[in-house]
Amino acid sequence: MVVHSGRREEEEENVQSEWRLYCVRGEVPVEGNLLEVACHCSSLRSRTSMVVLNVNKALIYLWHGCKAQAHTKEVGRTAANKIKEHALNYFIFYIHSSSGIYFDAHDIFSFTLFSFKDPGSFNFAPRLFILSSSSGDFAATEFVYPARAPSVVSSMPFLQEDLYSAPQPALFLVDNHHEVYLWQGWWPIENKITGSARIRWASDRKSAMETVLQYCKGKNLKKPPPKSYLIHAGLEPLTFTNMFPSWEHREDIAEITEMDTEVSNQITLVEDVLAKLCKTIYPLADLLGQATPRGGRSSEA
Repeated sequence: MVVHSGRREEEEENVQSEWRLYCVRGEVPVEGNLLEVACHCSSLRSRTSMVVLNVNKALIYLWHGCKAQAHTKEVGRTAANKIKEHALNYFIFYIHSSSGIYFDAHDIFSFTLFSFKDPGSFNFAPRLFILSSSSGDFAATEFVYPARAPSVVSSMPFLQEDLYSAPQPALFLVDNHHEVYLWQGWWPIENKITGSARIRWASDRKSAMETVLQYCKGKNLKKPPPKSYLIHAGLEPLTFTNMFPSWEHREDIAEITEMDTEVSNQITLVEDVLAKLCKTIYPLADLLGQATPRGGRSSEA
């Protein structure tokens, strides 16, 4: 299966570039699929394979990231060969009959990126949990990748839509093995925020931070726990967005997020944010300031 970006009208008008870039997904060859992403070097992912097409010159390039698993490369090879064998069926709307140019690829060029020399192990599958008290009790519910194969590693199992399509504001724990993220969503500006909703949100946010820290401690009791970071919707760092096959920066969401005076573009340790939330004693200068301290009871130090 091939998932193209854009609309069919754009293809017929030929307003897109002749070069197309597709991220290889799926863990076994018979379930492999291609997801079109922006054709730019920033879309390359070291943990997967990519298919690069020139629809006018009938060229297929198969690109392997230096951390791509062997089974991922095999899925990529199978997908590229399928395109070569059935080019007309896959890309029938790329035919330019007026110019007499037809997409009929004859060769597949394969190469691997070795410039990324990270010594760390990437033989793991990321995990994703939504943290919420919507059921009455605060709970962490794991998202399961439908195309998972238990015998192999799923390097990039989740999409940006898994986060952004959730009812907002949402809280997600994203486990990338080497580090853990607490992703915080946004308050939709069209929704009226009641006092009880803010109280529930503050409680959920605090519980989410405590959950993330306990999760990190339990990952490997023989080693120091991985660092955990709080990040905000619309302001995600590159280390986070590169975990996904593609990522579209949402300026509209960034503007909403930046309305919160406590939000920063810098990623912050979860333990530091939680410590501020749990603070109960403040110096007099803080109490006399314009901003109300966020914590429990207050008294002069």
